[in-house]
Amino acid sequence: MVTCEAPLLEVRNIAKNYGKGKKRKEVLTDLNFTLNEGEVLGIIGESGCGKSVLLNLISCLEPVSQGQMLFRGEEYTGRKPAAVCRWFQVIFQDSEAAFDPKITIRQSMRENLELLSGNVADADRKIDEMVGMMGLDAKLTDRYPRQLSGGQVQRMSIARGLVTEPNMLLCDEITSALDVSAQAMIMQYLYQLRKKRGLTMIFVSHDLALCSTFCDRIAIMQEGKIVEIGTPNQIMDEPKHDYTKLLLDAVLYVK
Repeated sequence: MVTCEAPLLEVRNIAKNYGKGKKRKEVLTDLNFTLNEGEVLGIIGESGCGKSVLLNLISCLEPVSQGQMLFRGEEYTGRKPAAVCRWFQVIFQDSEAAFDPKITIRQSMRENLELLSGNVADADRKIDEMVGMMGLDAKLTDRYPRQLSGGQVQRMSIARGLVTEPNMLLCDEITSALDVSAQAMIMQYLYQLRKKRGLTMIFVSHDLALCSTFCDRIAIMQEGKIVEIGTPNQIMDEPKHDYTKLLLDAVLYVK
């Protein structure tokens, strides 16, 4: 794994709340973690615990209420999304909704390239190469999102994110809405891309077993807090928090 002097991403005492006074609701509280270049961090937690909100904060789609975020040692808290989209590309759970239904997949990818690089020189070659790396026929990019299957659209979404060569992918439960075969196919190509490109990722999921095989470290979230973080072996073999033990019991029960 390649590392730099400073972590690629550092999250310090991050908190997020909505509303004021009696209507104030704390969603995230005092989150701290680092992520090194080439590392995959899995984030596991129940629905509503703040996993998606955390990705929105990291990518500046929402402002933090408290704390700092640093990219390669430089604080970027409070910047606009356009200022950090070269670093982070978010892959959403609802992949079709992430595309403009009025334009083709290829047009969407070209727009993304133009936004981030200022031109689309050699864009089609880059698009075709990345789509091919996701195991798809480049001709499918001339279709509209609704004309593809859910698994195909999600793979196109990943390809669109990667074609701009970001420093990190933020994956928000990208396989949870798909059938088992489509999930397996996406994970297969992500495994291959990790080996070829050394991708840095935050991988949000409900699937502890999946994260234990794909991620370098796993953070367990409950009620807006990270209650435990460690390597897959530490989490699976020596869980310390009661909630982690509960998740592990559920995995073992399913098996």
